Amino acid sequence: MAEVQAREWLSRHLGAAEADQLERTAVSVAPARSLGLVTLLLGWYEHVARMERELDLPDSDRSAWGAHDLIAADSLRDFIARGLEMIPERESRKFSAALGEVDSRFLSYTEVDELDILPRLDGDEARARGWWWTRIPCSGPIRRDLDRFSTSF
Repeated sequence: MAEVQAREWLSRHLGAAEADQLERTAVSVAPARSLGLVTLLLGWYEHVARMERELDLPDSDRSAWGAHDLIAADSLRDFIARGLEMIPERESRKFSAALGEVDSRFLSYTEVDELDILPRLDGDEARARGWWWTRIPCSGPIRRDLDRFSTSF
């Protein structure tokens, strides 16, 4: 169901030909593994939507995502940023508008990570990071998980 919703959302921003062209922009996500830019955008969309849906879940709900899922989501956003550098600006306008919509949704339920928990938890504090790495949910299971981790640093 989430994939159908994500595809419908994407179709409001990109035509089929545009989506196909952008999907051919392959971004390396691991050794010998690449994903297309559209696949990455849909993944970011789905991660942002799920994290928002889970804001009111109790810690006892074993299906709820935790801090490492936020790190995975932020890594997806990193791959998108890398992919955007690979295409001309004129080809990325509609894609960037769609991305901006997802980014705004993410910003709506997050706040600044004053303690820099995410970089420390990720284990690479010195690495340059996008703005999304400075944001953590205001509430919910991921936030509580991050709060628990922050006491161990």
